[in-house]
Amino acid sequence: MKKIFSIIFLLSAFTIACKNNSDTPTPQGATCDFNSLTQRAGESYDFNSDFSAHFSQSTRWESHSANITLVNGKGRLTANSGNVSQALEAWKLYKVQMPYNKSWEISVEVTIPTYWNSNGGNNAQVGAGIFVGKPVPSGQSSKVYECNMAVINRGERFVQAQLVANRLGDDPIDVQHTVLSQSKEMSSLKIQFCASNKTLSLFVDNVIVGSGKSIDSSGLDNWGLSGNDLMDVGVMGFAENTVITSNQPVIDNFRYTIY
Repeated sequence: MKKIFSIIFLLSAFTIACKNNSDTPTPQGATCDFNSLTQRAGESYDFNSDFSAHFSQSTRWESHSANITLVNGKGRLTANSGNVSQALEAWKLYKVQMPYNKSWEISVEVTIPTYWNSNGGNNAQVGAGIFVGKPVPSGQSSKVYECNMAVINRGERFVQAQLVANRLGDDPIDVQHTVLSQSKEMSSLKIQFCASNKTLSLFVDNVIVGSGKSIDSSGLDNWGLSGNDLMDVGVMGFAENTVITSNQPVIDNFRYTIY
């Protein structure tokens, strides 16, 4: 799946979103009160130690002409392919999977330098963030909830969540986004999963973006999970119509909590 669609589709989607939501995060529906839950497990990774011990590459989540590497204590996205007309993607799986029968959250800090905005063509864009995915053997039908901070060169800086029925085949079936100030280089992204109503929600700097998206039979996409099933989580990044050689997007301070 191309990140993030084509630039034309992206802008048209934003026009619709702005018209309906006025870029104001909408209230979340009935969900878990995470403040009342008891933490069962958790871990923080601040990228100051071996990256490969925490994140791995999998044939189910292949990278395409891009990579996330540990540089100076930060996870930095690189995209070195000479083919700038395609989306260069990197997906990395975290070593722990998340449960379907318990509530949990993952979070990460994403930085995209403002300086990057002065480089590349008008259609260039880069982004980085976190994702939740349904594990399947082939990866060809991987269902995913992807959240990233992204920038269109000389254009919009935003955070978005995409609910995707087939990561390698279809466009997103639902997109939520909020526009950020062009000067805002870093945001904290958090995905919460509520076990009671099977919803995934994106928070930006602890403010919810849109409403929680159900991934059971009541939602736009049914992931078909039950009982003790698990979900993949990890970090991702992309570059489209540009090659990243400096001032890369940065991922830092990945955390998870299971309640």
